[in-house]
Amino acid sequence: MTEDQVNLLEQREWEAGPKEDLKLPGIYIKQLNFEIVILDLKGTARTFRCAEYWSVSSGAWRFAKVIIDSSLRNPKGEVMLQRFTYHPEIVLANVPFMVIGAPKQPIPGEAD
Repeated sequence: MTEDQVNLLEQREWEAGPKEDLKLPGIYIKQLNFEIVILDLKGTARTFRCAEYWSVSSGAWRFAKVIIDSSLRNPKGEVMLQRFTYHPEIVLANVPFMVIGAPKQPIPGEAD
């Protein structure tokens, strides 16, 4: 799929085996400006990257052009299935999170 054929308003998913090369089209990666760290009461954190975010109401935030590493892992934390999902938009309500500038190095699976 070329960048001309990409519809950023549609949800997408990419999968590969644990040792396979997983490539995401660059158009999805180039726009990621922020890494969001979601905090929970157990002290664990989940992360995703997005292009932009803004407050929509008291306690609710909207995130645009989101990439989530939704890979399946075994109890030891080893990747059993690589999976990345793209969402045009997600909303979090009453969820504590931190925003970090996204690193400029490629994420796993980023196509050249």
